[in-house]
Amino acid sequence: MHKDASICVSLLGAETRFVDVDGVRTRTIQAGEGPDLILMHGGGGHAEAFARNVTALSRHFRVHALDLLGHGLTSGCEVAPKRRDYVSHLLGYMDQEGIDRAHLVGESLGGWIAAWTALEHPDRVDRLIYVCGARLTLEVGADAEARTAAGRAELARVTRQFLADPSPANVRERMAWLFHHPDRDLTDELVALRWALYQSEESRSALTNATAPPSAATAEDNLTAERLTSLTRPTLVLWTSHNPSATVEFGRRAAELIPGAEFALMEDCGHWPQWERPEEFNQILTNYLQGDRESRGQR
Repeated sequence: MHKDASICVSLLGAETRFVDVDGVRTRTIQAGEGPDLILMHGGGGHAEAFARNVTALSRHFRVHALDLLGHGLTSGCEVAPKRRDYVSHLLGYMDQEGIDRAHLVGESLGGWIAAWTALEHPDRVDRLIYVCGARLTLEVGADAEARTAAGRAELARVTRQFLADPSPANVRERMAWLFHHPDRDLTDELVALRWALYQSEESRSALTNATAPPSAATAEDNLTAERLTSLTRPTLVLWTSHNPSATVEFGRRAAELIPGAEFALMEDCGHWPQWERPEEFNQILTNYLQGDRESRGQR
């Protein structure tokens, strides 16, 4: 699918459905047949984060792009969802759709959810792809940690600005943080879609919760070195050269700690490689999930 295609055109052939997951009205975009592949977006996001990937991947897989709990058009909890809420919602969706095991692809917050699902329910996960994943607590050196802190501080700033005044201009600035080249990759259509979704109080609450500074309680659910070494499912850590939420050093270190994990780096991308360089992203995923190690050129 050409990068300049609209979201609507990119998703031609896919079906949008609402599934009742233990009382939670859950939106999913589905396409294809074959092994189940579940795509999970980042904090404050929505299923269209994978608009440029769904139909291409559906040539090989039964693809599900979800609105996570409390995100997009999926209803939320009365209180801020915790790790167990996100994982339970994902497993409930799989049960409802008759999925015993699935490949999990998670970007940012979605990566954190996918990793915890693999840790706690390895029997439900085939392969895991952790894309610029959230909530890593690793020692990678003062310089990388300082650059990461600066990127997260900027995210907090533009998020606070938007929440105080949810205007289209502030949505654009908040979304620009996601991209290495926002002038190239941030479309008016994407801004308009995100603005429309953010008119929901639940969506704004999800954004607040997803970008809140870590507390002692939430830090307990971070992905530490010890937890990463406990992952048993085949894992690809997919990072980017300009990820603003965590530098390359974090991704490489995570891959070193996860037993048998592979590492792939996408150049010239920020926090949304699936949107910024979709053809490369789709090929990396397909090769890894189909077991074509030689063509990946990775360790």
